[in-house]
Amino acid sequence: MSHYPTLQVRTVNQAVQGASVGSGNRQAAQLTVCTPTQAPKGRFSGLPTTAGSKPFQLWAQGLFCTERNLAKRLKNNSFYPFTQQQPNVFVLEYYLDTLWKGTLLFIVCFFLVSFGLVSEVQKQKTWGFPAYGVGVGLWLMISSLPRRRLVLNHVRGVYHFSIQGRTVCQAPMHLVYVRMALSSDAYGRCFFQLVLCGHKLEPLVLVQLSERYEQMEYLGRHIARKLNINYFDCLATSYRHVVRHWPPGATFSPGILLHQNGA
Repeated sequence: MSHYPTLQVRTVNQAVQGASVGSGNRQAAQLTVCTPTQAPKGRFSGLPTTAGSKPFQLWAQGLFCTERNLAKRLKNNSFYPFTQQQPNVFVLEYYLDTLWKGTLLFIVCFFLVSFGLVSEVQKQKTWGFPAYGVGVGLWLMISSLPRRRLVLNHVRGVYHFSIQGRTVCQAPMHLVYVRMALSSDAYGRCFFQLVLCGHKLEPLVLVQLSERYEQMEYLGRHIARKLNINYFDCLATSYRHVVRHWPPGATFSPGILLHQNGA
């Protein structure tokens, strides 16, 4: 596509992909371009539509995760999807989107089992299918009830991820980032997702599939800049990466050219 950076000859060490820049450094790391990577593997989760410390927060369903809706939320809360707890400390609390999916599956299948609507089809017993759906729906509901909490603490230079108060991971800031994910359909059209990723974090979709690369890149860079975290393009190595936090002990990596234009 015309949006992609021009291909160059040099390559970059894979360790650069997880790199970041010191918190005070606003320079963008220019990397040479290689081949595009696929969208991050694993289950994507919705994000809460409301901010604050409410006991139960709803999430944005996939059909409404568009770049326009994200821009509106950023207008209301410049640190979206986080809230600023104190200067340089941002907090995000959410539930997995499988909670509403499991609830819906449980209600529908329970209704079918209760009224026996699909108990027999062409003289074959089929009540086992909705009964199985009841069990799966109930399991999805229970497994999704624990609330997730992600804290970006720039004062300490770490992020902390917990589930129902139990610590899952605490790691340096260079391991959490906003990423543009790339996928394509059978006709070769490219689609982009904006995802909040990190080490031992459940990938959280900020924007679902979109063909508007420039708008997605602008929103991703804006979110990364406000939260002071790294931004990575959909290509494995690209001069469009914005690196703010490097791994501890890293000073400079071959193939990276720093330029002075702002992130």
